Amino acid sequence: MRDQITADLVAGGAKATPAVVGSAVSAAQGWALADVAVLLTIAYTAVLLATTVVKNWGLWMDWWKARVADVRALTARFRK
Repeated sequence: MRDQITADLVAGGAKATPAVVGSAVSAAQGWALADVAVLLTIAYTAVLLATTVVKNWGLWMDWWKARVADVRALTARFRK
């Protein structure tokens, strides 16, 4: 990966994929038996996201500033 934020997003997505698949399977089979599993899955995914964001807060801000600059450059190009 070219930058740390993209690598973190990919790693977080890879870690969250089993939880998302587990939620989808549980929901497809009915909520009655899977309520606790779904709630734990959502909590697990939220913790993964929070730890990734907090761990690299400065990098996240730099990453967002770069994306905003990209959008501004793109809109400026379209205005011309």
